[in-house]
Order: sequence, then structure tokens, then C-alpha cells
Amino acid sequence: MTKTASSNSHLPQISDPGRLGRGLRQALARGLLALLLVLPGALAAQDQAPRSPVLVVDFDEVFRLSQRGQEILEEFELRSRELADEIARIDLEMAAEEKALTDKRATLSATEFRKLADAFDDKVQALRAEQDQRAQALNRDQANARLEFRQTAFPILGQLMLDAGAVLVVEKRNVLVFNDAIDVSGLTAQLLDANYAERDAADQPAPDAPQETPARPEPAPDTGDAPEAAPVTPVTPGPEPE
Repeated sequence: MTKTASSNSHLPQISDPGRLGRGLRQALARGLLALLLVLPGALAAQDQAPRSPVLVVDFDEVFRLSQRGQEILEEFELRSRELADEIARIDLEMAAEEKALTDKRATLSATEFRKLADAFDDKVQALRAEQDQRAQALNRDQANARLEFRQTAFPILGQLMLDAGAVLVVEKRNVLVFNDAIDVSGLTAQLLDANYAERDAADQPAPDAPQETPARPEPAPDTGDAPEAAPVTPVTPGPEPE
């Protein structure tokens, strides 16, 4: 089975072929030939890399298929909802304050009302800037999490490339036609989850070793010959020297 790009937004971004080295052009030619030769069953149960000089991967699909990717999505969806709820709460509070200020207008002089209105406007602008900063920080955190996820996949893809005898791993969106058998997105997601599980296990503190209770010394047997304890005489301090 072959797949084609699903939309114009995924059209391949290909550099000028004249700038490609001869070796890379030959590798691409061999890869395109391999696309026609790889059988659909070459990647049985998605548990090993297929033998092919070219592999394709879709990082968005890896992110969706990976348990770690789902955890990242859920984390930022929760943080986004919390931020949206906070903004909605602030909007309601500001609307109530604005109404209260409007109701006071008839009882205040123009100067007094202008002072209160300016202070209210400054407050609204400060709150708006604060929420914008929080939204930008959330976007940065999400972008960094996805970047870290992607970077973790690179060594895995390098190992898959060696296992497959491949010379090239291509982002799926840059391929017009390909065989399903060389798509290693699912396999990459599995290996990524295993990698994260190992890292999480390594970060866990080692369990404390059980403390051994020191053995109590056995009391000496009473032979009846032990000397009696010497009487203790308290010492009374003398007068301090003058």
C-alpha cells in the first residue's frame, strides 16, 4: 500500500537537486528503487525496522502514538484550561468593578472620577499584560517539551537506520509517495516510551537498605564472686577563694 501527501500544507520542501552531492543523489535513487521492492509485510507487527535504504517517520504521528506524547498533551491541555478559567474569572471581576465605578459617577466630581477611572484602567492593563506573559510562557514550555521529545527520538532513529541498513530517514511530509512498510513512526513511538520508562526508573531514588538492629550484649552470668560496688561519697564544694 502506498500513501500520498494529504494536503498542500505537506508538500515536500526539496532543495535544488543541483546542490546535492553525487553520493546523496545515488542514495536517493537507491531509496526510490527500494520503495518499489519492499513488501508490505516487511514490518510485521511493527516490532523491528524493515530492511530498506530509506525510512520515513512522521513526528506528529509519533507524538500522538506515544504514551509520553499523550502525557505532554494532557499536561498542557490542563494548564491551558486553568489559564482560561483564570482569565474568565478576572474578566468577571473587572466587569463588576467597572459597573461599580460607573454607578459612582453621579456622586463624584469629574476630577475624582477621572482618578478612579485611570487607576482602574492601569489595573486592567497590568492584569492583561500578566495574563499575556503567562500565555506566552505556556506556549514556550509546550514548544520546549515537544522539542525535547523530538530530540530524544533522534538517537532512536539513528539506531533504526543502522538496524535497517538504511542511509536516510526522511520526514514523511517531505515524501510524495512511499510504501507503508518503511514507515517507522509506530516503532519509534514504542521505543521512545521504553526510553522514557528507563530514564524515569533511573531517576527514582534507590530504596533504603533495611537497618540491622544491633544485637544486645548478653549479661554476664552471676557467679556470686563479683565484688560489691564501692560506695559513692558526694563531694561538697568548699568556699570560693577570695
